[in-house]
Amino acid sequence: MQQAQLPLEAILYQYDLYPEAVEDHGENVKKLVTKHGLFALKKTQMTRSQADWFVYCMRKLDRLGYRKVVPLLPTKFGEYTLTDRDTSFYVMPWIESIPYNARESQEEKLADQLGVIHRLTVKTQPFSKEQLEASYNELRDRWDSRWLTMNRFADQAERKTYMSPYELTLLTHFSFLEHMAHTAKESLEAWYETCLEKEKYRSVLCHGRLSRAHAFFNERHEPLLFNFERAALDTPARDLASFFRHSFPHALWSEEEGHRWLYRYEQHLPLLEEEKRLLHAYLSFPDPVIYGIEAYQQQSGPPSEVKHVKRLEKRLLNLRRVERFSKSLLPTPAINESGLS
Repeated sequence: MQQAQLPLEAILYQYDLYPEAVEDHGENVKKLVTKHGLFALKKTQMTRSQADWFVYCMRKLDRLGYRKVVPLLPTKFGEYTLTDRDTSFYVMPWIESIPYNARESQEEKLADQLGVIHRLTVKTQPFSKEQLEASYNELRDRWDSRWLTMNRFADQAERKTYMSPYELTLLTHFSFLEHMAHTAKESLEAWYETCLEKEKYRSVLCHGRLSRAHAFFNERHEPLLFNFERAALDTPARDLASFFRHSFPHALWSEEEGHRWLYRYEQHLPLLEEEKRLLHAYLSFPDPVIYGIEAYQQQSGPPSEVKHVKRLEKRLLNLRRVERFSKSLLPTPAINESGLS
């Protein structure tokens, strides 16, 4: 049985907010119209410990002098979140979207800010072989599990006398997907071996899911970031990979645009060779296609074969474009005197 959550009045009482009107904006955001201005109330799935970490990250950025975030507003008791079981609430100023018409893309501006955050928070971690090995094994095991999903689906399709158009499309491109998964694991292995050799690696404060959906742009076309709920200390490659995956569709998967984003980022924090290998690994693994397989298997109601086939074809095309971009992240093979690498 679902347990009741905190009533709206009880939440707003903590902020001394008594709205004249409340507007729903999606499932988890409410716009509060009050005599003292406009505010946004956000509901999110965070436990108490997760909410405390979220607030810590926001305050850390503030202490470091980083101001390009939408601030959290405290309750009258000085708390920045209210948590009820696994659900947390917080309040921010309401910010209206302004049409963006600057020469630079929104993603260039966001990549720039991601670089600033990473530069402010970068830290060379004390070497721990156990921790490094655990991180490597966790990602490798996750990819092995994800690939098993793909492999099982392909095996089941091959045993059928008559395959669906979706299954046929997937099997037609299976060798390419296998190549991408293998390439990702090779780059992951290279990252791991280099970190072992150097006996160090870098961590940064990662936003977790930065994209234009989690930023407002002001009248000067400068971004204000929000939704740090998935913030974590991790390698910069992880945050960049998430940013690229969420942002490439807005650039029509342009390889040139991707290079501009990386250039803007590296003006603040140039990536190490092993970090580029890890970014290459993240971008190469065919996760989007595997998510599509799961959606295809779990669909309810009348099958929509055409929709799923079109979505698969689009993801395959996008993955080939990402492959061209991500290859540029790898070091160029050395050429010896005989001209052979």
